[in-house]
Amino acid sequence: MQLIFWVIGIILIMLIFTFVKVKYIKHKLSWIIIIVLAVFIYITFMMSIIGKNVDLNTYEGIQTSIKLYLLWMANAFENTKVITANAIKLDWETNLTSVTG
Repeated sequence: MQLIFWVIGIILIMLIFTFVKVKYIKHKLSWIIIIVLAVFIYITFMMSIIGKNVDLNTYEGIQTSIKLYLLWMANAFENTKVITANAIKLDWETNLTSVTG
């Protein structure tokens, strides 16, 4: 089942690149951002449902996978907030006693 997701992901990336090459593009940066965002969403979606035995062939399985992904992203955002808050609280001043010692 994981092989199918990788094949679908590779096919999507190839289609995006083919579309980009065929059509004249004025804004290459916007295409790069779209491609990076699509790859990021695909990889993080796969990471969030691996090992959860989700059946993506049913409506309930798709609902479950979307809920898992959104919860996973919310948890990642919460962890980022905690890490940032802890980093801000650290004492970032230099310790002169250890520098001269």
